Amino acid sequence: MTSYKTLLYEVKNNAARITLNRPEVRNAINHDMEVEFKNALLRGNDDDEAGMIIVTGAPPAFCSGIDLRVHHKRTPVETRAHFESFYWGFHKTHRSLDKPTLAVLNGPAREAGCTIAFMCDMILAAESASIGLPAIDRAILPAYHLMHLPRIVGRLKAFEICFSGTPIEAREAEQLMIFNKVVPDADLAEETEFWVERFAHKSRAVMKLGKEAFYRGQDMEFEKSIRMVGDVVAIVAGLDDAKEGIGAFLEKRDPDWKDE
Repeated sequence: MTSYKTLLYEVKNNAARITLNRPEVRNAINHDMEVEFKNALLRGNDDDEAGMIIVTGAPPAFCSGIDLRVHHKRTPVETRAHFESFYWGFHKTHRSLDKPTLAVLNGPAREAGCTIAFMCDMILAAESASIGLPAIDRAILPAYHLMHLPRIVGRLKAFEICFSGTPIEAREAEQLMIFNKVVPDADLAEETEFWVERFAHKSRAVMKLGKEAFYRGQDMEFEKSIRMVGDVVAIVAGLDDAKEGIGAFLEKRDPDWKDE
């Protein structure tokens, strides 16, 4: 069994749960956490006991971003290499996951902590949570977010978030459609289990094909994306799980997925 120095991993109620666990530095990301987090994501994806992956942080924060005690020692060449391994590496890792991922923000997320949250398929947040990109106040660019946020909130609001350094509170992030849902802190654990119930029990074969099509389509011209989805729908129609799903509906019973 793999053990980690910087995070916790467990499977409970059909969900792989990854907890960033450096609370003394508000779960700041060092090299060990970067390596272990990618490993844990892939582990959750391969875990037969898990139907989805949840990412959260050990209180009091979700994640404060890259540990600047590491960052400030890098040369420009090393900084470029780290951008490739961290941001592009996490992007590719996330795109390779078959299972739905849910970031559960139990507190503030800053900089690369926002990156980890935004790369998940969905974000559930407590009212005390917030996001922010304060690195600009230290003459550091917010990297991934310069390209990601304009696609989510539009150019004007994205510019404000990226270049003001001002945090966005949870309710505003929900209104901007950065978060899926915000709940009172006391309800976060119960709401998390509700989301597990909604997403962790689907056909894994269909979820895999659906997620791949969903993200491929984001980078395609619209007409081509529609044609691509048509091909995927046809493939899904031939799966045993598709036949089982329709049969279960007609027979008024729960489906027995074979994940094939």
